[in-house]
Amino acid sequence: MNDEDHFSYRAGRSRRKRWSASPQDASGGAAPGASGDAATVKIGLVQGQDFIHAMPARVAAAQGFFTKEGIDASIVDFTSGSDLTKAMAGGSIDVGAATGLEPVSAVAHDIDLQAFWGIYSPSPMVLVVGPDSKISGFADLKGKKVGISRVGSLTDYIVRAALKAVGVEFDSVTEVPLGDPASTIAGLAKGDIDAFVLPVNFGLTVEAEGTGKIAQTADDAIGDTDQFAILMASSDFISSNKKTLTGLTAAYTDAIQWMKDNRDDTIALAVDKLGMKKDIAGKTYDALVPNFSTDGKINMAGLTGYADALPELGIADSVPEQSAYYSDALQK
Repeated sequence: MNDEDHFSYRAGRSRRKRWSASPQDASGGAAPGASGDAATVKIGLVQGQDFIHAMPARVAAAQGFFTKEGIDASIVDFTSGSDLTKAMAGGSIDVGAATGLEPVSAVAHDIDLQAFWGIYSPSPMVLVVGPDSKISGFADLKGKKVGISRVGSLTDYIVRAALKAVGVEFDSVTEVPLGDPASTIAGLAKGDIDAFVLPVNFGLTVEAEGTGKIAQTADDAIGDTDQFAILMASSDFISSNKKTLTGLTAAYTDAIQWMKDNRDDTIALAVDKLGMKKDIAGKTYDALVPNFSTDGKINMAGLTGYADALPELGIADSVPEQSAYYSDALQK
């Protein structure tokens, strides 16, 4: 994932009604397949080339799972959480496939977005160090320079959370904001940093190239305290389109189960749609697919962890209420 500053946007008009699905169901929402018409839903991917965020939607489209549920889904790629959130605030996107940080940070900026379905709970982030580095994990980062995308980003959050978990003072580590993954990886190669934090596929890539190695996974450091990937929408859209969203989440369930049952075909689709090299796609599949959720359950410890971190990150003066960034309407 091309991690970014999740907090750079500013709230526009919040809490507006915005949906494109039709016709209406009994609760005022769109009923998939009603009167022979498909419910139209625009899905935004926070990172169009990221395996976790992109693959379930790509599989659901390619295998006809959206169509089976009576949904005419259009998929739009984004390159940052802030851009996706702006689009949703403006009404051009109905449902966002995003990190758990997006709805929490959106609420901090008075933008009405709620997580309603969980895709992937554990953090896929890893700590990557040079090929000959003596750093074996987050506990060895005291006095070191660690590359992140930007201050206030997901990588910033992971570094802080992992250091706290292993008992290392944050002030003893120097964070170096380097922007996109390519710049971050180059920074390690040039010796500008001692380590960086990025999703596992980037760690697998530098290992394959011999320019770095994975020292520790973030999940190993912070434990069961993340909700990395979710589906989100405005509270208006959720309450008015429950039948449509039930169909949408059923399509996601079928897509994720298909991924679990069809390794080779999933890898081929990742190569085709995401531009991944086949060997990296295979290793990424093995590292990530077992942890995809088919029941949509959200790890609330993960969402509240993001919310609790907002004041420390300088994003908000107080912790937002859980009811503002989470909806249980689609939870079983």
